Amino acid sequence: MMPWLLSALGLVILLLAGDALVKGAVNLSLRVGIPALIVSLTVVAFGTSAPELLISVNAVLDDKPGLALGNVVGSNTANILLVLGIPAILSVLHTSTCRCSKSYLQMLAASVLFILLAFRGTFDWIAGLILLAALALMLADAFRDTMAHRRDAAITALSEADGIEDVEGADPNMPWWQIITFLVLGLVGLPLGADILVDNASILAQRYGVSEAVIGLTLVAVGTSLPELA
Repeated sequence: MMPWLLSALGLVILLLAGDALVKGAVNLSLRVGIPALIVSLTVVAFGTSAPELLISVNAVLDDKPGLALGNVVGSNTANILLVLGIPAILSVLHTSTCRCSKSYLQMLAASVLFILLAFRGTFDWIAGLILLAALALMLADAFRDTMAHRRDAAITALSEADGIEDVEGADPNMPWWQIITFLVLGLVGLPLGADILVDNASILAQRYGVSEAVIGLTLVAVGTSLPELA
C-alpha cells in the first residue's frame, strides 16, 4: 500500500510544483517586458511539460530507461486520446474556429520523427540532438508567426489590451515576493516529486511483475495528464 501512497504523493508534489513554476515564470516574463503571446508559446508550453521532463530525466539517471520512454509515449497518447476525448463527449469542439492547421502538421511531423528514431533501436545523443533541433525549428516558426501577427496594428492593439489575461497563470498585480516564491517552490518541488514518483513506480513494477515501461505508459502517463484534462 505504501508505494501506491508515495507514488500519489510524488505525483501531487510534481503537479503542484509544475503549476507553481508556470505561474512564477509567466509573471516574471511579463514583468520584464516579454510579450504575452511569446510567453504563451514558450514559458507556458515548457512549464506544463516540466513534470514529464523531470520524470524522464530522473528515470534515466536512476537507470530506468523503460519508465522514461513509457512516460513519454503514454503522456502524449493520453494528452490526445483522454484530454481531447472527454471534452469532445461533453461539448462539440469546432476545429474550424481554431487556427491550428500548422500545429496539426507539426504534431504529425514530431510523431513521425519520433517513430523513425525509435526504429533505430536506441535513443542516443544523436537522436537527442535531432529532436532538440526540430523543437528549435518549431519554436522559431512560432516566433515568426507571432511577430507577423503583432505587426498588424489591430491585432497589436488587441494583444496589448487583452493579451495578458489570455495567458495561463498571468496576474498583472502579483508582487515580486510571490513570483519568487512560486519559482522556488517549482524548482524545488519538481525534482523532489519526480524522485519520489520514479522510485515508487519502480517498486510497483517489481511488485506486480510488470515492466517499468508499462507503469510509465499507464500510471505515470495518465497522472501527469490530469492537469490538462482539468
